[in-house]
Amino acid sequence: MSAGRKEGMKPMSQAGAPPRVITEALRMQFNSSFHMLEKLVEVCPDSVWYSSFHEDPFWYHAYHVTFFIDYWFRDKYDGSEFRSMTFDERIPPEFEHDVPDGLSISREDMAEFLRRVKAKTAKIFDNLDDARIALPIIDGQLNYTYADVIAGQIRHIMYNIGYLNGILRGKGLEESDWYSYNEEEPQ
Repeated sequence: MSAGRKEGMKPMSQAGAPPRVITEALRMQFNSSFHMLEKLVEVCPDSVWYSSFHEDPFWYHAYHVTFFIDYWFRDKYDGSEFRSMTFDERIPPEFEHDVPDGLSISREDMAEFLRRVKAKTAKIFDNLDDARIALPIIDGQLNYTYADVIAGQIRHIMYNIGYLNGILRGKGLEESDWYSYNEEEPQ
């Protein structure tokens, strides 16, 4: 593996293969954000995980962001099943709806959900190249390309990590530190 390349990164492109420079840059930016989400779930103590902040449980933010990664990263946008893992159908993915009392998702189940979604997103990235990443994914919707989906999900992940890290930081707890694939790791 060459310098600057981390696990999970495919070669830029083989001779004769379509270019993957942009695809791999987006993959690694996405993976860095996703890694921070995984770390957040790992470090959050159960006492905070099940607590509510501004009317929403901490765990619900992790579910919300992971659900929409699962929703947007798929092979087909034709209404077919996309979910990597299902939970109680009464848990809505959107914040506009309340989570019924007594429902929750454990950190262990969320970690498993993240593992499955990570495998799914890796397959999606493996099947993309720089030309395909710019094509519309939904007929007639030019502003829905894989590039749009990936950039939007990176922003969505980081927005929620910032919010949840703020909760952990406010309680003096470990948080999900910044992670970047292309920076030297401290020795």
